[in-house]
Amino acid sequence: MSNVIPFVPKSGLAASAALNEYIQWAKSQGSLYDGPDEPFQWMAFSWDRWDLKKTACSKLGKRSEMLSPDFVDYAKATLFEERVVALRVSSHRLMALRCLEVAMLEIIQKGDVTSVSAAVFDKACDIAKDHYSSAVTAYIISGQLKYICNHLHSAGIVAKPFIWEPQIKPPRKTLKSSAEAAATRLPSDTVLMALGEIFYSKPELPLDVLVTSAVAIMLSQPSRISELSYLKKDCLFIERDAQGREQLYILWYSAKNFGANRKLVPDSMSKTCKEAVKRVVEITQKNREYARWLEENPESFPYHSDVPNKGLDTPLSVQEACDALMCSTKNRSPRAAFRLLLAGVVKNAKYSVQVHKIAQELLDGYDTSKGKRHYVNGRLAKLEFHDTWEITLRKLNKMVRGIYLPRYFPYTDSRRITKFQDALFCFRTGTLTAGTDVVQVKPFGLVGSLVNVISQRLTGSIKNVKTIFERHGYKGMKVNSHAFRHFLNTASNRAGLSPELIARWSGRVDVSQNRVYNHMSPEEKVEEIESFTSPLVASSRKLLASLKTNAPITMKDLGRESDRIVHRTEYGICIHDYAQEPCAKFNNCLTCGEHVCVKGDKTKLANLKDEREYLRRSLVNFHREADKGTYGANTWLNTALEKMERCDQLIQVLENPDIEDGAVIRGLENGWTAGRNALALRGDEVEEDAALIETDGIDDKVKELEKLLGIEGKHGKTF
Repeated sequence: MSNVIPFVPKSGLAASAALNEYIQWAKSQGSLYDGPDEPFQWMAFSWDRWDLKKTACSKLGKRSEMLSPDFVDYAKATLFEERVVALRVSSHRLMALRCLEVAMLEIIQKGDVTSVSAAVFDKACDIAKDHYSSAVTAYIISGQLKYICNHLHSAGIVAKPFIWEPQIKPPRKTLKSSAEAAATRLPSDTVLMALGEIFYSKPELPLDVLVTSAVAIMLSQPSRISELSYLKKDCLFIERDAQGREQLYILWYSAKNFGANRKLVPDSMSKTCKEAVKRVVEITQKNREYARWLEENPESFPYHSDVPNKGLDTPLSVQEACDALMCSTKNRSPRAAFRLLLAGVVKNAKYSVQVHKIAQELLDGYDTSKGKRHYVNGRLAKLEFHDTWEITLRKLNKMVRGIYLPRYFPYTDSRRITKFQDALFCFRTGTLTAGTDVVQVKPFGLVGSLVNVISQRLTGSIKNVKTIFERHGYKGMKVNSHAFRHFLNTASNRAGLSPELIARWSGRVDVSQNRVYNHMSPEEKVEEIESFTSPLVASSRKLLASLKTNAPITMKDLGRESDRIVHRTEYGICIHDYAQEPCAKFNNCLTCGEHVCVKGDKTKLANLKDEREYLRRSLVNFHREADKGTYGANTWLNTALEKMERCDQLIQVLENPDIEDGAVIRGLENGWTAGRNALALRGDEVEEDAALIETDGIDDKVKELEKLLGIEGKHGKTF
């Protein structure tokens, strides 16, 4: 009976087929990452050598042991998709997969993802909470588990579909935690002053020029430190704005799927940004020329003064090989120095198969004997060795380029956005040595990543390496490079920029992520809300419940004494007393001081977003017609712009997680009413021009109404 084959339902067969199809798709795409002498290996423990980072499929808490055989292929497939299709490099997906494997082995005793259930994912969340001390990390992992669950269902990989939602809630923020986050994520004033003083002292060491200039550029517009690798030497340009003023822009490539864009540089940082770019261009010009030579001469050995003047395939002596490789023979013989170098290359796992092959071939030809002694007059004249290797510049060139040049050369990183010969930050190997202030250049390669170099000099993350602050006499200071991005985002919120504009300036696809970077103090947030609203009543859960159930709402619910029932609008509540006078706004609720919104009313919030989208589309048409000079277009453009701004402000307040549901938000009066407009038309009252853009000399609004009403215009003409 032991040979009985278990019955598998059709749903299970279909799920297994879908899983195999998904894995085979990923495997078939792997060939795109084949190296010249190193094909892509699906079953490799990690794909780092093919520039697919954070792909080591190890077990939870056992970094040397690979995931279960029946689970690892799915894990690799989803990691491959995340790295190659979504272009995301994060460790959280891998962390979620590790937790999921442990849960599957405990609940269903196997790593078969076609048999997962809600209980498995609940267990994976519990494992994440137990294993990771950070509540934020556990919450992020639960989000990744939700993604995996959705993907398994959408791909048809689950035999028995189910509904699952993670139960891990985001850590609740308090005023104290917000203040602590601001203190840790924002650069202090003393740090900014110190960096400014160092920059204006005009440091000469290439590493100091790199760090100070990179900081200046990151303070000119919110960016990620990794994006500096994409910056080109001719990244700055000037355009004139609508008022004819010169405005500096920087051409930028933003990571995380945002792509190429241009970023505005504030006037206050324009001069500093220009100076920073100029300094880096000056010290890296020869490096770019060298990068161009390397790209255009792939078969030639990197040139320097000690390279033997021989053909690529002419045999070299051991001394000539050491000279070409800049290998010191001061303390040991050329043969010993050369052999030691080859042995080190063979042992280093990060080098490619081609590099290992060349080094091993040369090492195999080394005569390990003590050599044949030759004497003259009783004295040892020389030692003769029978080495069988054949050292040539062609072989050494392949080995040197494999060691010193990034795998993605001639590009600065694996995304292949910017070439070294065009890059602003293009440095030679050894120029940015972190352990010393002495420049030790080996003219074989180029630095592909600046993240670690800059971070180490700002944070002091490596022992016995002085930070840029310590080198210039500022002790006890350090700062994270990402703090500058937090700083500019917070400053943008303080300045009242719209969420969309902040996200675009930051190169951010998801506008909701803005709040993570907003570190305004509670007092500032209160002032921000009060500047937009006048208080009616504190947060009211009862009021929110009445809105959801369509129950009548009175002024008492809003903190007033009257029992008068208020009116509902498309976006909130109207508190105007119609017994005294009719509506003076003609349903222009967004600019009315007697219109209030209630935080937590999702229906009204959705209506506001629909209105904002409608206005956004309308603005395109209005602006086109205004450019053509179409009659009345400027008026409609002004009106739409004002409403758009109000929509943005309201949505930002109503989506603010720091404001409790039930809070009443009241708009500010813009002063326009139908009565005031009529008086202005008759000349009895002069209306201030509050237009958001410049208009023609003759007010289009007045002209239009004069024509419609048939009254005498400003120029004595009767229509």
